Amino acid sequence: MKYDLSIVLPGIRKQNWIALYNSVIESIGDYSWEMIISGPGSGPEDYPPELNSATNFTFIQGFRAPAPTTQIAATHASGEYFTWGSDDGVFLPNALKDSLDLLKTKSRKDGIIMRYSEGNPMPGDEYWIAETHKDLRLPGVGTGYYIAPVGMYNLDYFRELGGWDCRYEHLNMCCHDLAFRLQNDGGKLYLSPGEVLKCSWTPQSDEHIPIHRAYIENDRPLWDLMYNEDQSNRIKIDYDNWKDSQEVWDKRFRVINE
Repeated sequence: MKYDLSIVLPGIRKQNWIALYNSVIESIGDYSWEMIISGPGSGPEDYPPELNSATNFTFIQGFRAPAPTTQIAATHASGEYFTWGSDDGVFLPNALKDSLDLLKTKSRKDGIIMRYSEGNPMPGDEYWIAETHKDLRLPGVGTGYYIAPVGMYNLDYFRELGGWDCRYEHLNMCCHDLAFRLQNDGGKLYLSPGEVLKCSWTPQSDEHIPIHRAYIENDRPLWDLMYNEDQSNRIKIDYDNWKDSQEVWDKRFRVINE
């Protein structure tokens, strides 16, 4: 089935999935949609039973890092457009509808910056401009470029660009890289009409430790190495790059050798 919107995400907080799923119902309006979550587990017995009867919900087992895990979910998506999110959040009423309404008036290369908050009020408009962040003021970042830590894009175009660079482990710096490649290709990013996703954030939690390690040990060093050089011609990469990532992400999952 072809949907208007696919929502993909890596998932480990299964206790939150019902609330996340139900929030889409209030947020999407009359658009058709599907949700695809990839994460640890073996199948229906490992996620809320209320989702068993949801024909637009798919669970894909995966133990990779968040970026390649979500790329795999996007590979199974069938929407005209797609977005992603986090299972510590909920979508706000009519927010997905309003963002889709806007994106459908734009070109296939354009995208929406899905504005969100993490335990605090939503940041102001300047937050979504790359140069307002110290770690993004590098020679390879285009002047006036926008970031989209959570975005909404044409799914086929996302795949043409090669999706996320899954050498990055977390869905953070690879989302900036994707947004910059889109803008290198002439695409434009537009702010969502309002706040779309409201998340919690507990940086001291055990869940966050692997994410922090990924940023410090892998993603930030890779980012600095890449974007300290001119990247104005960086547009398309290999979509299957996720296959080079660890099948079992050692920062979160213990690997037992028998």
